[in-house]
Amino acid sequence: MIAIIGTLDTKEAEAQDLKNEIEKFQHNPILIDVSLRKPAQPIKGADVTNEQVAKAGGSSIDAVADMEKGEAIDVMTAGGASIIRTLWCDGKINGVIGYGGSVGLALTSTIMKILPFGVPKLIVTTIAGAAGRYIGAKDIVIFPSITDLAGGENVNRIEAITLASAAGAISGMVEAKATLPSEKPLVVASQFGVTTTHVQEAKNELENKGYEVVAFHAVGTGGQSLEELVKSGNVAGVLDVTTHEMADELVGGVYGAGAERLDAAAEKAVPQVLLPGALDMVNFFEPKTVPPQFDKRRFYYHNPNVTLMRTTKEECTELGKIIATKINKSRGPTVFLIPTKGFSEYDKVGAVKTVSYSGEETHLPWYDPEADVAFVSSLKSHVDNSKSNVEIIEVDRHINDPLMAHLSASILEDMMKGKWNKGKKYD
Repeated sequence: MIAIIGTLDTKEAEAQDLKNEIEKFQHNPILIDVSLRKPAQPIKGADVTNEQVAKAGGSSIDAVADMEKGEAIDVMTAGGASIIRTLWCDGKINGVIGYGGSVGLALTSTIMKILPFGVPKLIVTTIAGAAGRYIGAKDIVIFPSITDLAGGENVNRIEAITLASAAGAISGMVEAKATLPSEKPLVVASQFGVTTTHVQEAKNELENKGYEVVAFHAVGTGGQSLEELVKSGNVAGVLDVTTHEMADELVGGVYGAGAERLDAAAEKAVPQVLLPGALDMVNFFEPKTVPPQFDKRRFYYHNPNVTLMRTTKEECTELGKIIATKINKSRGPTVFLIPTKGFSEYDKVGAVKTVSYSGEETHLPWYDPEADVAFVSSLKSHVDNSKSNVEIIEVDRHINDPLMAHLSASILEDMMKGKWNKGKKYD
């Protein structure tokens, strides 16, 4: 059964069309109305009425109708999530599809987020370009509607094609059955283009020793997804090589992962090896998107769509304090490995030169050992060294040195096998 979530007071025709198209694939849809207002006439097509949704959200549709839109959305979201959760837990649905504009996207995306990874989720929306900030790190497929979903008694030909395709997509997702590899202990890792060498080396080593390694692209949603997977309780170890999302979060770059980054492994007592991967940079998109308050800073154009800004000594000092505070909450084995010869492919002697805010050559290197040392000093001064499960190890190598990757993999493997202890020596 596939759940359809929609606002039937204004877009009943679209809901019915989706329902009809899904039935063509031999699936039995259940239509859930999350309209914020009580309709003048009863909506006959709803399998779950908005009155039932409002009640599940702890209110009534009459009360919801008198609320401000934001408050009304909160009630209907809570009710819809409760109903979807019950349907899923009772084995009555195996996929969900929603549709709409800004209100529809806000409602359906939040409701869908309560379902676990792997449950098919799809939203047909008129604002696909803004959908990313609604869905976050969840595995929700965004299906652009092209035209507005205008409501009324009938769908137009463009809507008909779009909704038929969306119905086929969610039906195919429900029917798809992945062929999974044999189950192995799961390790999650974080990587970025400038730390990929380290992650690939460590990944190969861990996989050769019988682990399954899943790498996340550390672009905000990647870090959030990593944290979510660790929270699930299915992760044996964390190789957090690329912690640079912390820098974007602090300074205002585009790849911040939120205040909870680095929290899950600490809370769940999952063994973790961390590195300062790409903490030397803050990310923006095209040069013209860099805020003017950074007009005195040093930059490097990673590609036409990504502009990097070098972190300062002051920012690195603050990052050391923030990360140390996170580490101090760790309940499981935790090692922070520090490669003293640089934190990224650009952060080393003789690497790239920087440009100014206006794009002119500065003839100054990206590599800034003073800023890196400021991070290390701050981290060491704020970490609680009395904790037997927490250790900082400095290594006179670059982050992408193969021996650095060998060390991170070896320490993490020892942790997962219960063979690690603070102060243990590694070659």
